[in-house]
Amino acid sequence: MRLVERYVLSYALAIVVSGLLLMVMSIREIEIYYAVYLIEFLVSLELVASFRRSLGRNLRPIIIVFLFGFAYTVVQRILQILG
Repeated sequence: MRLVERYVLSYALAIVVSGLLLMVMSIREIEIYYAVYLIEFLVSLELVASFRRSLGRNLRPIIIVFLFGFAYTVVQRILQILG
């Protein structure tokens, strides 16, 4: 099995396990799910990118989109608290 295939499978398994754990803990805020999935993605990417630099470069646009989405959820939460 190639490195990219192992990366995709391990990330998919991490999403399923963390999603189930968050459901068991009765967490219903979408921001929590988004933050957990983003952290999982970045950590798994760093683990794999140390072996294959081109993967990190190719996924850079996806990382930027995820970080903008995270910033959006943070701003929404701040506005909700202040409003």
